[in-house]
Amino acid sequence: MRVCLINPPRIQPKLWGKPSILQPLDIAYVAAVLEEDHEVHIIDAANEGWKTLQEVNGNKYRQGLKNEEIAGRLKQWSPDIVQITIPFSGWWKPANEMAEIAKSTNKNAVTILSGLHPSARPIDCLSHPNVDYVIIGEPEYTAQELVNTLGKEKESALKKVMGIGYMKDGEPVITPPRPPIENLDALPFPARHLLPMEEYFSAVKENPLRGEIGRHWTTMITSRGCPYNCVFCSVHTLMGKQWRGRSPENVIAEIKQLIDNYNIKQIDFSDENICLDKKRMESICDLIVKNKFDIEWFTPNGVRADTLGEMLLRKMKASGCKKIRLAPESGVQRVVDEIIKKNLKLTDVEQAIVWSKKVGIKVGLFFVLGLIGETKEDIEKTIQYAYKLKGLGAESFHFSIAMPVYGTELYEKALKGGYLRQCFNDDALAASEPLIETEDFTADELIELCKRANQINSTLTLKKILNAAKHPKKVIKFIQGSI
Repeated sequence: MRVCLINPPRIQPKLWGKPSILQPLDIAYVAAVLEEDHEVHIIDAANEGWKTLQEVNGNKYRQGLKNEEIAGRLKQWSPDIVQITIPFSGWWKPANEMAEIAKSTNKNAVTILSGLHPSARPIDCLSHPNVDYVIIGEPEYTAQELVNTLGKEKESALKKVMGIGYMKDGEPVITPPRPPIENLDALPFPARHLLPMEEYFSAVKENPLRGEIGRHWTTMITSRGCPYNCVFCSVHTLMGKQWRGRSPENVIAEIKQLIDNYNIKQIDFSDENICLDKKRMESICDLIVKNKFDIEWFTPNGVRADTLGEMLLRKMKASGCKKIRLAPESGVQRVVDEIIKKNLKLTDVEQAIVWSKKVGIKVGLFFVLGLIGETKEDIEKTIQYAYKLKGLGAESFHFSIAMPVYGTELYEKALKGGYLRQCFNDDALAASEPLIETEDFTADELIELCKRANQINSTLTLKKILNAAKHPKKVIKFIQGSI
């Protein structure tokens, strides 16, 4: 079988600035499994077309290859199966366009959707005429079994494939869920040889990712799953709640491959809970040092503060860790405990910042505003708490408005309680405006509070000016954005 995997163009608010390059590790894993038995091709439409930005409704950007370019690639390669990943519900529209293009270039092509959105909304996805199958949950082995089965015409064979959905006689069929992959070491390393790696390197050189990544760089995942219950998080929809970690030796083998094959200098570890097993993380750090890997690494998705300790942080620093992100989410313990359900003590966040500053690791912080049950007074306290953490040594802050993403408890609560605004839909999830209003705050109030909260990042300091001065063109942007 000829299988084409597509990472579709993505849409995001213009307010966020120029979209960043995000290497699609999810489809690279699927490709690595499929190419054991099939001919596989990847179209990373979002990132191959990173210079192509189109305005959408005046307030959003569409980043990626144009539809006619994608159609030309599909027509030229002529795949039997086209699998499209949708990591975020706000990108459903361009993903659906990919399915339509696949069918228009080859009416016999089989289309499959995978990722977060199909996992949370399988029946809705199947209601679209250009979608043949959806994969629910972890995609690798499900995709492998589904593709291997598509050559068989018997319905009984499809029903045995766990973790998929399809239409039969006008009705959706959802098969039993597939258990989580227990042994992550058994997965082959992502098929980066099918990705436009040099394109990523050129992009971050021209537009450094987060101002931190500017050299040969990639993403890695060393663990999957999250056992916690944050109401706004949808990661369990795709990866489940059972935490599973790769062995330190397996992680090191992939890092060595990255250095040898791609001259990688910087790595984003995109785990949700990379330090959940402290001993495992210490071993990974020790092996990086032992192998004398010349790398810098970051944790852009965040690290739980209560999984850290001074010894571990010292090992992380020695192995190349430059910056971690922590997620207190709120500065009010009641909100953290009762509303977010994060099961995290704010004192642990404070201690982790102190330890990190002591060992020389930078700290960024995530906060979420506008949760159901949160008050304007709570938000004001959160803003003040952020300034307290800045005093302890945290150096960057990201305040976002709570989004009722499909597959989350927040979405279900907002839907049942009547808190969703009339503007709520799939496209709105790719915007930045609030989609929840309660008796405690309006959308306009939330926008103003979030703007004020993020001003903590705009304080002019001599250090920031000197850092910006290394890139003359950024000085003007920096000052303009700070006045």
